[in-house]
Amino acid sequence: MKTTACIIHSLVCGVLVTGAGPAHADHNETVVLDPLEVTATRSATESNQRVPAVIESVTAQQIAETTNAATAAETIKYLPSLQVRERYIGDRNGIIASRTAGTLSSAQTLLYADGILLSNLLGNSFAYPPRWGMVSPEEIQQVDVMYGPYSSLYAGNSMGGVVNIQTRMPQKFEAHANMQWFTQRFDLYGTKQNNEGKHASASVGNRINDLSFWLGVDHLDTWGQPMQFAVATATTGGAGTAVTGAYRDVSEKGVSRLVFGAYGIDHSVQDNLKLKLAYDISPSLQARYTVGLWQLDSDTRVDSYLRTASGAAFYNGNVSIGGNTYSVRGLNPTAANSVHLMQALQLQSKADGGWQWQLGLSDYRYNRDESRTSTANNPTLSSVGTVQDMQGTGWTAADAQGTLSRGAHQMDVGYHIDHYALRSVTDNASDWSSATTTTRNSASRGDTMTQALYVQDAWRFAPRWKLTAGGRYEDWRAWNGQNQATVGGSLQTSDYADKQEHAFSPKLALSFEPEPAWGFNAALGRAYRFPTVSELFQSITSGSNLVQGNPDLQPERVLSAELSAERRFAKGYLRATLFQENKHDALISQTVTNGVSACGSATCSFIQNVDLVRTRGIELATQWQDVFVHGLDLGGSLTMTEAEILRNSANPDTEGNRPPRIPNAVAKAVATYHQGQALTYSLALRYSGRQYTYLDNSDSNPDTYGGASHFFFADVRMAYKFADRWTAALGVDNLNNDKAYVFHPYPQRTAFAQLKFDY
Repeated sequence: MKTTACIIHSLVCGVLVTGAGPAHADHNETVVLDPLEVTATRSATESNQRVPAVIESVTAQQIAETTNAATAAETIKYLPSLQVRERYIGDRNGIIASRTAGTLSSAQTLLYADGILLSNLLGNSFAYPPRWGMVSPEEIQQVDVMYGPYSSLYAGNSMGGVVNIQTRMPQKFEAHANMQWFTQRFDLYGTKQNNEGKHASASVGNRINDLSFWLGVDHLDTWGQPMQFAVATATTGGAGTAVTGAYRDVSEKGVSRLVFGAYGIDHSVQDNLKLKLAYDISPSLQARYTVGLWQLDSDTRVDSYLRTASGAAFYNGNVSIGGNTYSVRGLNPTAANSVHLMQALQLQSKADGGWQWQLGLSDYRYNRDESRTSTANNPTLSSVGTVQDMQGTGWTAADAQGTLSRGAHQMDVGYHIDHYALRSVTDNASDWSSATTTTRNSASRGDTMTQALYVQDAWRFAPRWKLTAGGRYEDWRAWNGQNQATVGGSLQTSDYADKQEHAFSPKLALSFEPEPAWGFNAALGRAYRFPTVSELFQSITSGSNLVQGNPDLQPERVLSAELSAERRFAKGYLRATLFQENKHDALISQTVTNGVSACGSATCSFIQNVDLVRTRGIELATQWQDVFVHGLDLGGSLTMTEAEILRNSANPDTEGNRPPRIPNAVAKAVATYHQGQALTYSLALRYSGRQYTYLDNSDSNPDTYGGASHFFFADVRMAYKFADRWTAALGVDNLNNDKAYVFHPYPQRTAFAQLKFDY
C-alpha cells in the first residue's frame, strides 16, 4: 500500500508515473525493464493540492500480488484502518468501516468509481451498502482512501473517509480473461458445509484515434455459510412439540441458550455488464460515458437441526426439550431477484492556462428489486410469505467543478446536487416463491435532496508551507415521507411532514515539509451528515429485531482533527497520525427495553440522536521495498482507538460505554517476495480487537454467534506468470481457520485458485 509519499495518482497527488515499474530478479538473472516514464518526483506534501489529509493507496499490481480478490470490496482489505464487512464472497452488505465509522454505519463513508457515486445513501445500516457489484476487481487500476472530512469537495458523509476507485482505460488494444475457483469448509453447531463458487470475468478495449472504449463482463456464482441461527435463551409458556437435535451454548450476553438451526444460507449468481467510452472532442476537452448493468439471482435455504419423534424436520413454533418449552423462529427460506442500472456522463477539460473544469451526471436505478420470504411455520408444507418490491428506488447526482491554478494558489469551486428516492412495498403472498401477492403488509417511501456549494484554496505561501482552507454550504430537505405498517391486524398509514436543514462546514489544513525526507500535516474539519430517507421513514425487520424509522432526527455534526508526521527513506516510509472526532447528535439505533405495541413480539429499536460520541486514537503505517533481501516488500499498519459515549440523554445508562462496532485495535501486515520476474509469494495478517454490538455494552461474550469478536486471519497467495500473458495463482484466506463473528459468522478457511490471460 502506498501513502502520500508514494505518488502515482495524477489527480490526487499531481504527478504521473506510467509503466510496470522495476522488475525483481535474482542477482544472476538478466533484468528486462518495461518502459518507465517519471514526470515528477515531488513529495505528496508538496504536490497534493486537492486533498489536505492522509491518503493511502493500493495499486493493481499490489492487488494482484497480495490479495485473493473475487470482488472489488476485497481489494482494500489490507489498507490501514479499513474493514469491509463482507461476510462471505459475494455478500451484498459490504459496509466500509474506518477509524471512526463502524461496520453498520454505511452512510458515514463515501465510495466513488471514476468520479461516479456508488454510495447507497438511502440508509445507514447493513441494508444499504455501497454498490460494489458495479466494479470488477480486474478493471481496477488504483484505489485511494482519504481518511476524514477534511476536503470541502466531499459531502459530510465523508466523516469516516472517502474511497476513490480509479479504473483502467486502454491506450491500445487489450483483452483480458480471468477465472477463479474458491471453496470454504464451514463447521459450526450442526452445520457442516463445503461452500464452493466461481468467479469469471472478461474484457476487451482499445483506443482508435480520439475514441477509447472498454467493455467488460463479470460473473460470480457463490455459496455462503449461514448468516443467522435460530436461538432461544428463555422458556415460554404453553405446550410444544417434542424434538431432539438442539445445540447448547452461551450467548453473546453470557446467557445459556439453545441453537435450533441455521438460516440465511445464500446461493447467489451476480452478473455485471459494463461499457466505458471516452472521446476527445478536442485536444482540451474529453467526454466519457459509462453504463453498467448488475443482475442478481439469490436463494437462501435453511438447515433445521430439530427432529420430531418420527424423524421429520421441525422449523418454527413451540418445542419441548428436556421438560422446557422454547419458541423457534426464523427458519424460513428467502429469494431475491434484482436488476440495477447505472449510467454516467462526464465532460472534462484539460489544463489550459491554469484553468480546467468538469461536469458530471450519474444515475443509479433499481429497475427490478424483489425480495421474497416464507413466513410459514413449516415452509415445506405451506407457501405463505411476503414479497418486498423496491422498484423505482435509486439516486441521481450532478456535479460541476472548476479548478484554477495561478501562482501559489490552486482553487476549486463547485456545485453538487443529489436526489435519493426510496420506494419500498411489501405485500403478503399466498405463494412467496412465485410472488403471488394478496394484501398489503407494509410500505415505506420518501425522498431526500442535498444541494451544496463549495470552495477550497490550497495556498503555498512559502516554499515549505501550504495552507488549505475551504468551506461547504449544504441545503438538505426531505419530503414525501410515508410509512405503512400492519398493527393489530390492520394496515395503518403515517404521513410525515417535510423537513429542511442547511449547514456550513469549514475546513482547514496546514502542511510543512522542512526537507524532502520529512512531512508534517495538521487538518481540521467540520461536517454534517443529514439523516437518510430510511432512517427517517422506513421500518426494517432483521430476524426478530425491528428497527423503526424516526422522522424527528437531527443531522449528525462532527468536528474532526488529525495530526500526521511522515519520515521518508529511499526504500520506504513511516507515518504516525493522531486523530480525534467529536460527533454530536450521532445517529444510532437504540433498543427499547419496555413494551411497545408497534413492535409486537419482536425486539424493537429506534434510530435516535446520541448527544455526543468521542473517538480518538493513533494510526501507524509503513511500507518498505527490498527489505533485507532483494525482492522482499513489507508493509503494515496499526490503529489504536478509544471511542466513548460522553452524553446520551435518551439513555443515560449508556454514558461511558463504547459505541457499536468500533474496535479498540486494528492491525495489518503484508509481506511479498518476488522470486525473479515471474513468481511472487505473499503473506498477510489481519487482526481486529474488542468491540461491542450493543449500545449498553451488554455483550460480554463476543466470541460467539451474535457477538462482534476479535479476529486474527492469516492469508497467503502465490502468483506465477508461467507463460507469456498467462498467470496462475493459488491462495488461502483465514489459513489458521479462526472462527470469528461480526454478529454473523465470518468465513472460515477458504482456498482460491485463479487463471488469468492478459493481452
